[in-house]
Amino acid sequence: MEPLTLVIIEDEEAHFRLMKRSIAKEFSHASVYHFQEANTCLELLDSIIPTIIITDYLLPGMNGIEFLEALSQKNKDIPVIMITGQGDENVAVRAMKLGAIDYLVKSGDFFTLLPTVVEKVVRKNRLERSLLKSEKRFQDMAENTSDWIWEMDAQGKYIYSNPVVEDIIGYPREEVIGRNFYDFFSSENKEALKARIFELMAEIKPIESLDNTLVRKDGVEVIMETSGVPCLDKRGNISCYRGVSRDISERKRSETRIHNLSQQLLKAQETERQMISCELHDRVAQDLSASKIQFDMLIKEQPALDTPVKEKLLEISNRLQKAINAIRDLSYDLQPPALVEMGLLKALEIYCEEFSSQFGRNVDFQSAGLNLFKLDSDTEIHLYRLVQEGLNNIRKHADSEKAIVRLLGVFPNIILRIEDTGKGFDVKARELALGNEKRMGLRSMKERVNLLGGQMTIQSNPMQGTKIYIKIPF
Repeated sequence: MEPLTLVIIEDEEAHFRLMKRSIAKEFSHASVYHFQEANTCLELLDSIIPTIIITDYLLPGMNGIEFLEALSQKNKDIPVIMITGQGDENVAVRAMKLGAIDYLVKSGDFFTLLPTVVEKVVRKNRLERSLLKSEKRFQDMAENTSDWIWEMDAQGKYIYSNPVVEDIIGYPREEVIGRNFYDFFSSENKEALKARIFELMAEIKPIESLDNTLVRKDGVEVIMETSGVPCLDKRGNISCYRGVSRDISERKRSETRIHNLSQQLLKAQETERQMISCELHDRVAQDLSASKIQFDMLIKEQPALDTPVKEKLLEISNRLQKAINAIRDLSYDLQPPALVEMGLLKALEIYCEEFSSQFGRNVDFQSAGLNLFKLDSDTEIHLYRLVQEGLNNIRKHADSEKAIVRLLGVFPNIILRIEDTGKGFDVKARELALGNEKRMGLRSMKERVNLLGGQMTIQSNPMQGTKIYIKIPF
């Protein structure tokens, strides 16, 4: 329990003892100091450090009002309860104006009321100290954080800013306060962002991780991530918004570099696939084809060969043909010729038909709305690979006889859905395990979707199949 130190200034000893006894019943732990006149009390205040002062109005040498004035001159912020034997409204008004926290008349119930008033003052004092600590804590955090902490009124004008704002956008907080939040926006998307924030304010909704570009005082653009919450008055109306803005310029630059590197990596991967495809098709497959032709001609030119030897040679010829077919399939897989010659939709249609035939899965492929879009070659190959990887995942893991592929153009997005009726899996558990697994199917698909600035959602449960939903902005 916090120590309670009371000072009672009362020139009548009997009244003091009754007040002390009344207070002791409720506050047995309190330390009580008694003074019969105010001057001595003033001299010893620094050594006593009272929690509350209870003073009579009529005192020898200095009355209660003069005592309050002296306290004010000494800048002593100590709660004072003024008491008097006679109710005087003028005295009460003067006492309250000078900072007295309460005013009591020595009536019949005075000694009953006094502990209640003391308790009220103690509670209020404790609350004020708690608020001061909270304010100090907030101030220390606001003054030392690297983030811009701000508050704006219901009209969007800044009414508070921590000093960090000058480090971020070059304006001292004195130049920020009183200005509108959108005054610092970059001209690009300024009106859209302004309208969006006012829309959130009108709906009394929080601002959640909103990216916005500000222009520094020196003209340099800074990318910020802003979040804020509305503060409501008693009627439920917005009184202000409080929030924080963080400089994410370096993070955005890093993300752009990573995005560009990923793009270059995938382009390099596709280029390498094309080179390998050409090498397999134009050299290895051709050499094997020439070897098979020569081998077959050799068999025909030697009609006298023993039957077992001839059968063995025909078996080798068949194996050569299988190797040629496998190499050509691999070559077409690495660089689908139909994609260049016939376009994305026809290439996917052919791929799904061949997949169905080769692996015994029924692939239902349909597309619509893509005539609205003119896709570049990079987007086409990414979409082709996404379908390819999705179907390969179904073949390897889903244990499903049927797959559904839908490619839709729904402006301004391209929607790709890949579904199966297989054994499914626990999505959260799989995502956690991706970092430790060597399988790259889902991870590769996510990376491609991220590269295209899209979103990929997976819905699956054990024995309930899997649905992959991909949305790519055009």
